[in-house]
Amino acid sequence: MSSARRAAEGNSRADRAAAVERDNPPARRDFRRYWLGQTVSVMGHQVAIFLFPTTAIVLFHASDLGVGLLNAAGTAPYPVLALFAGVVMDRRRRRPAMMWSTVGTMLALAAIPLAAAAGVLGMAELCVAALAAGSFGVLYDVANQSHLPTLLPRDMLARANARLEVSTSLAMLGAPALGGLLCQFLSGTTALAVVAAVFVIPVLTLMGLRAKEPPPPPRQPGASMFGEMKEGVTALWRHPLLRPATVAAVLRNLGNAAASTLSLLFAYRALGLPPGTVGVLFTLVGLGGVGGAWMADRLLARFGLGRTLIATCASGAVWAAAPLALWLPTLPTLVVVGASAAAWVPVWNATITTLRQSVTRPHLLGRVHATSRTINFCAMPLGAVLGGVAADVLGGAMGPRAGTGWALVLTALASVAATVVLLRSELRTVREIPGAPGEQAAA
Repeated sequence: MSSARRAAEGNSRADRAAAVERDNPPARRDFRRYWLGQTVSVMGHQVAIFLFPTTAIVLFHASDLGVGLLNAAGTAPYPVLALFAGVVMDRRRRRPAMMWSTVGTMLALAAIPLAAAAGVLGMAELCVAALAAGSFGVLYDVANQSHLPTLLPRDMLARANARLEVSTSLAMLGAPALGGLLCQFLSGTTALAVVAAVFVIPVLTLMGLRAKEPPPPPRQPGASMFGEMKEGVTALWRHPLLRPATVAAVLRNLGNAAASTLSLLFAYRALGLPPGTVGVLFTLVGLGGVGGAWMADRLLARFGLGRTLIATCASGAVWAAAPLALWLPTLPTLVVVGASAAAWVPVWNATITTLRQSVTRPHLLGRVHATSRTINFCAMPLGAVLGGVAADVLGGAMGPRAGTGWALVLTALASVAATVVLLRSELRTVREIPGAPGEQAAA
């Protein structure tokens, strides 16, 4: 098939998806409310992630170990709770669960300024609040990804997930600056009070949705928590499209997490860049993610599912070009390499989320999503550790410049491995995202 014909077909699919959205004003209005609430929610979470360690360092002069434990408290709930959350979210309506999870996050954040005002705030209290906020965040995330297919017809999911990725990319780009300003002009604890208050907006937007959420399916007699959990894991692993996508996602996350660690080490130790320059550099790199999020649904319509995922995995090989910054103009080289890699991250996220939402039966969606996220969240810290180990070993043998440079080259191999997984699977020939067994796409 010629490239012109493929382009025409891709544009036709994108136009059909846009027509579905135009012809469904109630769904469009509901999604706009939903998108607003999601944008505020993800920005609030990202600002809180910045403020927790900042408050610990500024207010309590926390040690490196203390900051590490605080960050771990915020991320630990996912691998521990997600599978259980998946079962719970498949047993009940997700929208109320999202609202109550948001209220729980508000209370966890609001407890910090209240404890400070009472004179009882310390590192232990900060860790407990971070653990509580992270736990409510797990419940919200699992419910959120499972709820969207009940709010929109399937033909609108790709565009909706792409728009939600825009919000995530913008939040990750702007949250540190916003959190820093709030902390500087108010104080860390007062800033967390402001963030807590902002979470009222997601609650109100969820309450304002007009579409009725269907009731959960009746629970099977004698079903146990672990039995239902196993059913979700099995559904993901036995699916001919979700299994290779999950394996590829693990390899991608290992490589991306390692690259995130190594890129900082490379900037500071190999290139000797000052922190201000590194901050500007990563902001410019983050703009690539925003651009990729805006294009995610168009790329999926243009190239189809398999080619989009394969291109996304292959893009990680660009990290092999990062050491060129040792000889070429430093900042332009790093911006091009980093932005090229970052642009494909939201494309992968939006496409995989749409695939999972489309091919999974509704009564299993919470558990399948939770299984996938648990696997990926376990892969990311492992990748960060492997990146640090590679830099330490190669840096000790070759020096910091050559060692961290070669370590970045090695991270590209993870992307190559992920690409091989997809090329050897059924995904390579799939263009249109199929529906769940026994279901048809909504008109």
